[in-house]
Amino acid sequence: SDLLKAMCEKIGEVKEVKFSNKLKSHPVCLTTKGDVSIEMQKVFDAMPNDMGIKAETILEINEKHPIASKLKDLYKNSREDFDKYTEILYSEARMIAGLPIENPTEISRLICEVISK
Repeated sequence: SDLLKAMCEKIGEVKEVKFSNKLKSHPVCLTTKGDVSIEMQKVFDAMPNDMGIKAETILEINEKHPIASKLKDLYKNSREDFDKYTEILYSEARMIAGLPIENPTEISRLICEVISK
């Protein structure tokens, strides 16, 4: 869908964004396709010389979670907020997977902005 494509473009680092039914209570998760898993990615990242090997990651959004309808609503009505939510959810998925967040200060600012509205 256009919504998922927009999220994928906004994030830039994921291969795909999709709705999923396999998540129980979490709103999002990061999965991989291809030969490199997230655990392998962590090992490569910890090596002293960057081998440039990256996992092909997929951001999965829990279709049953209220965040899914929130995203649909924002996509229609407020692209600016939609972009903010996209960045926050991607960072959340990285945290859950135990991956570093590139810009924690910016993400903290976005979270405060969104929750104080």
